[in-house]
Amino acid sequence: MSDTNNNDSTPNRTKIVATVGPASRSPEVLRELIEAGVAVFRLNFSHGTHEEHSAVLADIRAVSREMRRHVAILQDLCGPKMRLGPITGDLVECPLGEVFTLVAEPSIGGVRELTCSYRDLPNDLKTGETVLFADGTVAMTVTEKSPGRARLKVTLPGRLRSRQGLNLPGSQLAVESLTDKDLHDLDWTARHAGDVDFVGLSFVRSADDVARLRRELRSRNCPARIVVKIEKPEAVRHLEEIVDTTDCVMVARGDLGVEMDAQRVPAIQKKIIALCNRAHRPVITATQMLNSMEHSSRPTRAEASDVFNAVLDGTDAVMLSGESAVGEYPVEAAATMRQICAEAEAYLESDGRMPLGESASLAGLIEPITEAAVDAAHLVTERLNAPLIVVATDSGRTALALSNRRPTATILALTRTEQTARALALCWGVTPLLLAEASSAEHELAAGIDWAKSHALVRRCQHVVLLRGQVAGEPTSRAVLAQEVT
Repeated sequence: MSDTNNNDSTPNRTKIVATVGPASRSPEVLRELIEAGVAVFRLNFSHGTHEEHSAVLADIRAVSREMRRHVAILQDLCGPKMRLGPITGDLVECPLGEVFTLVAEPSIGGVRELTCSYRDLPNDLKTGETVLFADGTVAMTVTEKSPGRARLKVTLPGRLRSRQGLNLPGSQLAVESLTDKDLHDLDWTARHAGDVDFVGLSFVRSADDVARLRRELRSRNCPARIVVKIEKPEAVRHLEEIVDTTDCVMVARGDLGVEMDAQRVPAIQKKIIALCNRAHRPVITATQMLNSMEHSSRPTRAEASDVFNAVLDGTDAVMLSGESAVGEYPVEAAATMRQICAEAEAYLESDGRMPLGESASLAGLIEPITEAAVDAAHLVTERLNAPLIVVATDSGRTALALSNRRPTATILALTRTEQTARALALCWGVTPLLLAEASSAEHELAAGIDWAKSHALVRRCQHVVLLRGQVAGEPTSRAVLAQEVT
């Protein structure tokens, strides 16, 4: 049996995803981030080499094993994201009214020329069309076209750096959701199939995009689950079909807020979270959650409210991007995010409400008999004010079902495989614990009580509830047991 050895007696309910980058890739910082509450590390394949990602992955696995934590890995594919090419000096000022030329092939000594990773873009642009750069902080309008060249006039001034992103709101470019680079990166996934738990699919437009990634993963014998990133208007329009075909969803507010009017993003975020809650798909809220902490040791009040309200909406996880990848305070950002989430969870509990209730159907996730047992375990837990539900699960589905009920108790998922334990790292309120082999209900309860005592989660005379998704030798039976702590 393994333990999480958490210094904080209260395990995370809302999970924290942290992007790894120059500020956080050392084993020392990775360890501090795990101690601060990070449950999932995101490897951003828009940057870095395969060798660099392999080294970081090895360090994460070594540190997490040493700490006896079930930390998951999310490999985030680049997708058809258009990015600027190299800029002389890595930086260029873009004053209002200045003219630039986007070119397919740069000329020697070309002044005010920009290049793009999508080389056909100068030909695909239309006169009068707006091009947004750097998450919408710089805007230019197409004023003139010629083969392989498009003249752009600055309408929103700012500065550009090499490799920053481009967006064309409203444009329908004929690009594949999986690029040649993504397919090459999936070959890397195959070489690390036992360690990559989630693969993020960028710029999804339809359920067919998800199905294609699923086929690519299966052809490479990769068991990783798919995280769909909602960042295109087309994805919002086909949201239900996309959610039905994926394993997890990310509300990627950065590109979403550039592709669509920013004032629409909060309502879309709430809609996505609510739909994922109903469909039993873990959901991550991402981008600029604590953005000021890239350069400040404290968040703004607006950022604290943003994280707090995402928890109230029902998100399973919140994500750090630049804050942990390139920021000056990566560990402080993770610790701050955890504290804000804890405050939001305490508010929900004291207010007597959780984002989900027993009215949400679990059809399609688990069998009706298991759903009845989940609801019974939830009811017993609430009636006894039990601080812990122990659930024995092989696939993780019963633990996910309990997570969807948002109990006030901690959910301790006993499972026999590291793969299932890490997959549960994104599920709200679930702490995974490995049991080497199937055991009796008495042993499972004892393991749960020992774990809870070691984390100061239970006291004498309190109760612990056990839910068994299947009873050994009785495949059509389910069991709910309650035991008083002595």
